[in-house]
Amino acid sequence: MEGRNANRQGKSLLLWFDVASSPQDRELKVASARFFRISYSTQLAQALQDVAAVQPGAICFEFDRVDAPSLQTMFEVLRDFPRIPVLMLTVEHSEALAVWAFRAGVWNYLVKPVSVEEFSANLATLAQVAARGMLPAPPRPPDLHVPPVISSTPLDEHVARLQPALQYVRQQFNEKITERAAANLCGMQRFAFSRQFHAAFGLTFREYLMRVRIGEAKRLLAEGGHPVTEVVFATGFSDGSYFARMFKRYTGVLPSDYGASEQQ
Repeated sequence: MEGRNANRQGKSLLLWFDVASSPQDRELKVASARFFRISYSTQLAQALQDVAAVQPGAICFEFDRVDAPSLQTMFEVLRDFPRIPVLMLTVEHSEALAVWAFRAGVWNYLVKPVSVEEFSANLATLAQVAARGMLPAPPRPPDLHVPPVISSTPLDEHVARLQPALQYVRQQFNEKITERAAANLCGMQRFAFSRQFHAAFGLTFREYLMRVRIGEAKRLLAEGGHPVTEVVFATGFSDGSYFARMFKRYTGVLPSDYGASEQQ
């Protein structure tokens, strides 16, 4: 990981702890590359060590549902690094959780799905904060602790059953992925899986996989410093021509043109 001072492009570093699997998440990552250099981690257990190692200008914690261990980890980061602004993304629509997060020192709390426009506005402000250096340590009530229970509405049972497939794509999109393997992870036959996935998300599994891969390609190209050939293999494609066709189908431009436009 790169540290705060290793900044060739004049952007601060955003350390993003990603433990979510929502199909929207890639678009948010593309938007964030306009304002920050990004370093990703899915290992909450190493959060304190990672923050200490890279000294980021800002931190983002992205969750689906939060649990006590996840909140404890975020709380420890807020406690040990109180001058680094922290953004929290979650599907939890809980007033109690929002109040706790702000009291704990979270810079902002956003409930997903959040529009790219709203997210970009937050990132633009956060980038300005990070560019000015660390924040003054916010006041925190001395008796504040992680709440043992946060009441929330459970995931729809059909969506919940598909979570292993979303996790599979999120973690292995740059490798060979099959719909049959995704269905097996969800304990379903391929036909039933295909039908339920489309009913839950309004798109096929293959289209979701393609969107994730193209979204990651957009993020890398917007970030800069990645040749197109490198992006091809980093996003699970094995053929540059096919990658270019798919990229243009989903974005309207060729990969080389997209990268150039984002740097202007």
